Amino acid sequence: MTGKALFFAVALDWSGCGGGSGSGSKPTAASVMVTPSNADVYQGMTAKFQAQVVGESNQTVAWSIEQGGLGTIDNTGLYTAPRDASGGPFHIVATSQAIPSAKGSAAVAVLVPQVTVAPASATLAPGRTQMFTATVKGLINTDVTWAIQELEGGSISDTGFYEAPQITGLYHVVATSVEDAAFSGSASINVTASSGRFTPTGSMQNGRGLHTGTLLPSGRVLMAGGSKRLEPVCVGGIASAETYDPAAGSFTATGSMTSPRYAHTATSFPEGKVLVTGGFGTTRSCFDEGEPALRSTELYDPSTGSFQATGSMLTGRGGHTATLLSNGKVLVAGGGDQGGGALPFYGTASNTAELYDPGTGIFKSTGNMVTARLGHTATPLPNGRVLIVGGVSTSTSQPTVSAEIYDAVTGTFTKVANMLTARSGHTATSLQDGRVLIVGGYTDFTNSEFHASVTAEIYNPATGSFSSVGSMSVARFLHSAILLPNGMVLVAGGSDSSAELYDPTSNSFSSTGAMETIRAGHSATLLLNGQVLVAGGGSFSPLNSAEVYK
Repeated sequence: MTGKALFFAVALDWSGCGGGSGSGSKPTAASVMVTPSNADVYQGMTAKFQAQVVGESNQTVAWSIEQGGLGTIDNTGLYTAPRDASGGPFHIVATSQAIPSAKGSAAVAVLVPQVTVAPASATLAPGRTQMFTATVKGLINTDVTWAIQELEGGSISDTGFYEAPQITGLYHVVATSVEDAAFSGSASINVTASSGRFTPTGSMQNGRGLHTGTLLPSGRVLMAGGSKRLEPVCVGGIASAETYDPAAGSFTATGSMTSPRYAHTATSFPEGKVLVTGGFGTTRSCFDEGEPALRSTELYDPSTGSFQATGSMLTGRGGHTATLLSNGKVLVAGGGDQGGGALPFYGTASNTAELYDPGTGIFKSTGNMVTARLGHTATPLPNGRVLIVGGVSTSTSQPTVSAEIYDAVTGTFTKVANMLTARSGHTATSLQDGRVLIVGGYTDFTNSEFHASVTAEIYNPATGSFSSVGSMSVARFLHSAILLPNGMVLVAGGSDSSAELYDPTSNSFSSTGAMETIRAGHSATLLLNGQVLVAGGGSFSPLNSAEVYK
């Protein structure tokens, strides 16, 4: 799984003025307009540009490509993209022959041919059928061949008509270009006998990823903050918030936070207020060190629909954890010190921890963790202690297998047995019997890629040990995991649109209805009616769509 998404959108408008001496001098109030002003051109394809010299009778121009650009352009404005390279945007330039200081430009991006399959995902009962279509862009021949990636994954015709197998599971149909077999696209099919299904609901007013979704006593859900793109490759936070009404199936704006945030936490108190801590704000310096993590915190009051600042943390944190303790205080632990770039990008981890007292609104230091962590999880146990597992020490280090327990009575952390698998960006879910299900996450970070895991394990507080349970059907990272009223755990997204259920009685996973949209870094919130609201996801281009699992 690749945690990178970099692109640029630049538009330049070059114009100039100059003059000369003698009777042959020309007017200088001239400019050049190029149409179209921007174009996406697939490898080996062409695009025709035209230039108009405004304020000059001589319409002749010289065409060129800026240094570092790709492809060629002839004297008629016909641009040809290279067959073996892609990139951009860069600029082609039209220079007036009569007034060389007058120039105009157009932005061009060279794209790799692509094959897409629609629908991108489907949920089918065994033996049911689905029609798929393929779209080929950037190649002359738009024909494809169809295949199924997995053995015994059903059948598909030459026209894309798919029939699901009798065996449940996650399968993929693949459309491959007839012209060039190097280009293909795929769609996932979740074959399941489960009655659970995802259904689209109203969209959020803002796209959100790495935000928080918190159930309020009224049954509404508070969606707060999230990430957004800051040109060209930075990520920054947003301050807006909104609430979801399950009865109406719609989102309504509420008061904005006092600070923009992403990778923050939101902790609900029994009386209804929500504590929001840390995260990363907004910066334009991510080429250097990125923005520092926030120390500020705030409280959302659902009775007024507004946020108010409360005490500041002792340490700035993002990608940390915040856990409501049985004594009413909130344990805030670990986290990174800077953000701003490709996610997860949380700088260097802290081993410090602190406690928020809602009675005083003040944070006080508590014992330090044994291991510095960010991207970890913190899960309350039935005995009032907190299990902390996994994470990384820096944004580029490998995940850890270590685990520790926080004792709220003594204010100390104690190392316990290691997990079976190193993890970061995983989930940890309390089961009804007090055990903790730990699922997925990335286990390795090499060549700027996050390698996610299909594995899962259980922590048993009675024995203080970890044991392996059945693996998921797909590897997941930045996914969600929610305990359902029936005792099962719904695990969704993180790599594709698929979802599955963990059954604690059999220690196994089975497929359930797939989401309508591929999501990672989204929120999943159990509603009072037992359904699950899944919303948003993404970082550079966050989603505003939402759906409900029934």
